[in-house]
Amino acid sequence: MSKLKKFVAAVLAVSMTMTMFCGCGKENADDKSTENTVATATDATKETTTEELVTTEEATEEPLGVKDGDKVINLTFDKDEEGFLTYVNGGNVSVSSEKGELCAAISDIGRLDYANQIYYDGFRLYKGCVYEVSFDVHSDIKRKIQWRFQLNGGDYHAYQMDDIEIGPDKQHIKAEFTMKEDSDPAPRLCFNMGLFDGMKANTGEHKVYIDNLVLVAKDASKAEKIEPLPEPVVVKANQLGYKPADYKKATVTNENAAEFSVIDVATGDSVYTGKLSDRKYDDASDLGYKIADFSEIVKEGKYKIVTDTGDASYEFEINDAVYDNLYKDTVLMLYKQRCGCSTKKSIAGDFAHGVCHNEEAVVWGTEKSIDVSGGWHDAGDYGRYVVSGAKTVADLFLAVEDSEAAKSDDLGIPESKNKVPDILDEARYELEWMLKMQDEESGGVYHKVTCAVFPGEVKPEEEKEALVIAPVSNTATADFAAVMAKAALMYNEYDKDFASECLLAAKNAWEYLKKHRDDNGFRNPDGIETGEYADGNDKDEYFWAAVELYIATNEARYKKYIDNAMRNAGKMNFGLGWSDVGYYGIYDYCMYVDDNQDMEKLLIEEADNLKEAIAKDGCGASLGKQYPWGSNMSIANNGMLLVMAYHVTEDISYVEYAKYQLDYLLGRNAVGYCYVTGYGSQSPVHVHHRPSQVKDAAMPGMLVGGADGNLEDSYAKAVLSDKAPELCYVDNEQSFSCNEVTIYWNSPLIYLLATLK
Repeated sequence: MSKLKKFVAAVLAVSMTMTMFCGCGKENADDKSTENTVATATDATKETTTEELVTTEEATEEPLGVKDGDKVINLTFDKDEEGFLTYVNGGNVSVSSEKGELCAAISDIGRLDYANQIYYDGFRLYKGCVYEVSFDVHSDIKRKIQWRFQLNGGDYHAYQMDDIEIGPDKQHIKAEFTMKEDSDPAPRLCFNMGLFDGMKANTGEHKVYIDNLVLVAKDASKAEKIEPLPEPVVVKANQLGYKPADYKKATVTNENAAEFSVIDVATGDSVYTGKLSDRKYDDASDLGYKIADFSEIVKEGKYKIVTDTGDASYEFEINDAVYDNLYKDTVLMLYKQRCGCSTKKSIAGDFAHGVCHNEEAVVWGTEKSIDVSGGWHDAGDYGRYVVSGAKTVADLFLAVEDSEAAKSDDLGIPESKNKVPDILDEARYELEWMLKMQDEESGGVYHKVTCAVFPGEVKPEEEKEALVIAPVSNTATADFAAVMAKAALMYNEYDKDFASECLLAAKNAWEYLKKHRDDNGFRNPDGIETGEYADGNDKDEYFWAAVELYIATNEARYKKYIDNAMRNAGKMNFGLGWSDVGYYGIYDYCMYVDDNQDMEKLLIEEADNLKEAIAKDGCGASLGKQYPWGSNMSIANNGMLLVMAYHVTEDISYVEYAKYQLDYLLGRNAVGYCYVTGYGSQSPVHVHHRPSQVKDAAMPGMLVGGADGNLEDSYAKAVLSDKAPELCYVDNEQSFSCNEVTIYWNSPLIYLLATLK
């Protein structure tokens, strides 16, 4: 379906406006209130007794796990630091084992009591249990330190703590305490070694030594069990529902079930009865399963699925507008993540915030300060990153190109009804920030702007630490060049001046890239602890940039680069993530350029591989047995690629398999969660997202990271170590690897919802 005419028209339109370059301010529009409607589904057991109907697997009781005399922690440091790690916030500390003791070497005391922190994870605290902690400690100098057992997330408050004075003479510290809060399967033991009241700020380099660290359960007679994870619903279906013409499938994990019925909730009548498929085994979840296919049901209404063994799904709807509210909220999530401005309560509700992060930021390693206000907060924190922002914008652009639904100008953002698609208005907010991130002299693009460390549990306007701009990186510059070149096409009919500005910025970025081919991948400079977004292979970013610049300009130099890159395609990373971006270039080349056989082959081969994986999976997912950090983004990205394959080939089967990825995200998965906050019968509540943590409520419309079989945070390790990969999800704010949110996880979901709506 590549369109030469589309290509030529785009080139002509952009080239005609290149001489009209000038700056452009933000659009202003009337404040339009909008309802944040949350679609919910009632538990299938609402009007049925437990003897008649069950919705979940049989729960298994968590054993107590502690008894009198248990040494919960018992560390001697004879060989190494025994799992102790460091956290710094303006200080500098390292840990090692030195002469059989844990040694914390401090070279900068910092300005906060927790500027230097050493910590230990991997134990549990039970409510009602009486503990005794003891350790030996001494230091090169007289100073204060603090020991504390604390919540490992949220506000990191202490369960028990004490400040102690130490010096060259070894002390034996012993303290008894009762765990008074709910049992915690993943607390943290910390020693804070920063600047305390009464201490001098210039202590100089020194060392603190700790040995014979023991935490013993003295009296476990009143200890309370840790609440087990909720057992997944047995009949796993899309909890929002289906359009009448959709393929409709659910997964049943009770192997004794043989038949199922679709029940009309309004009448209680069965409207369809069918046989379940033969039993199969699913590697990713380590579960046996059967499939219920109820595609024949096309009448609009509210339904639930009930098996002959009494298991039931959550309720869901069948209608053409089933995704409308969800789509709107996933887009409004981006508005609520806007930085540098105050957001409107009429739109953002309880998650409206004041002006934030508007001060100039210092370019790391220099005395230069510049204005980089604007853009979106990237994730659960308040950093702003070019590479992830570029992926997000690219998804929004593709949604507008591939779906009429994405051209809506009435989603309820401040720019609504300005005769520009709201998605383009929202993307422009990010683009205007990205333009500020380009160095005017070199054309290179700064990698990110954040504070030096992640914030605590604060509102965006309450993060007051100094902003730091990380150095220029090739990946940020190339991603910038790609989206700016495409922006020149996307905005040309709405604002020719802005389109010209974007194309000029893209060309300047390319000039930088030509001069810095041998640069190493980005790494955080010393003192910056925020998200790194490191990527050691920039060949796919260069390729994407060249494709978009060629489409926007028709200049032979970009075509020459593309042809050479394709001759070495094995060295590129193909994907739709923030790191591997090759398929963005492949797809746009297929859609805009006629001579695209090699590109099309690459795209279709991957789409066919995805179809094969989906057909083998118990819940119709596309990841096989590998569920990485951000697996829900991978699922949504794969759904995107399948829709792209449809647009290239017009083979409708790719759309069916893409829809199964949406079904997975909305409830047809091993843990039975609708992974979008505020939607479905069971959705994430305790998300790792600062505004939600402050409000103690999840902002609606956010796609969480989902199952992470690699167990990449201490909470996940504590509660999911015995789970199969697809079951490695927990709804807890401490589990950032499972339950954080990002703009670039929402964006492929926005694309899927727009194209499948």
